[in-house]
Amino acid sequence: MTTKRNRGGDAVSNLLLATFKLNGAFLAAGDKISAPSGLTSARWQVLGTLMWDDMTVSGIAREMGLSRQAVQRIANVLAKENLITFLDNPNDKRAKLASATDEGRKAIQSLAERQHAWANATATGIDPAEIERAVEVMKKVLVASK
Repeated sequence: MTTKRNRGGDAVSNLLLATFKLNGAFLAAGDKISAPSGLTSARWQVLGTLMWDDMTVSGIAREMGLSRQAVQRIANVLAKENLITFLDNPNDKRAKLASATDEGRKAIQSLAERQHAWANATATGIDPAEIERAVEVMKKVLVASK
């Protein structure tokens, strides 16, 4: 027996497809924004997570919805480039804490102006309340999908 989608299922499926397209567009924009700072979207994503607090690789992966292995590969590259360092973790001897270096913080700060200009231009012609509502709906769908 085949399960047919209801209206909600159709809506979620349409959101899924739109999200795939938007993710591709955001990654391309992120690569363009981050390239002058010597980063990629993936490196920006991991390094940006460390701007406010040190975290384990597993913690970054959970926060960003990525695999631990993918984050570890990126973290290793960032460490080789002296953008992050690994610190002893007082809570777990096996899981080191990743920490942004001064050079890593400068890289993130250097792309901020480009990101702000891109975000402002992207939002032109769209009611900010609509974007805020879209974010809230996406958060609800994310919780429901787990």
